[in-house]
Amino acid sequence: FGRNPSRHCMQMGAYWRGKIIYRKLLISILLCSQAVFADLDQAIAYAEAGDVRKGQIELYNISQRALEGQPKSMCEFGTMYKKEGYWIVQSDKDASDWWLKSAEMGYAPCQFNIGAAYLIGSGIEKDLSKAKYWLKQAIDSTNEKFSESAKVIYAIHELDKY
Repeated sequence: FGRNPSRHCMQMGAYWRGKIIYRKLLISILLCSQAVFADLDQAIAYAEAGDVRKGQIELYNISQRALEGQPKSMCEFGTMYKKEGYWIVQSDKDASDWWLKSAEMGYAPCQFNIGAAYLIGSGIEKDLSKAKYWLKQAIDSTNEKFSESAKVIYAIHELDKY
């Protein structure tokens, strides 16, 4: 199937018309389903275990899902820009841009991330009123982990004053 699994997702219909045996169709379905479950933690685990190819496929899948507008993948794609020594050139600005897109779609982890970025001015101009807004969004979310973390940061930095 080569190095471009998403191409095979698009061509699966052509294969279905009898041009390929059942085994190859099953492999194509598995490659398509991997894109649905792209996960940065898994990509990191593959890379650290020395399985570079699987890590690259996972990262490619994350990037494709991010470009499609999937909030979790957008958040992970932004995080990829923060990870030193893995896949792409580090860029706090690009990380913040992707986190903001994901946060605007209601994804609590990125509401927390972008709130923290505004708080310290990481990749984005420091703005305490925007930090307050995004951390408040994370607090009000149903994601307990990020809600609790945002409450702590909100209180420590006394953002209710802004």
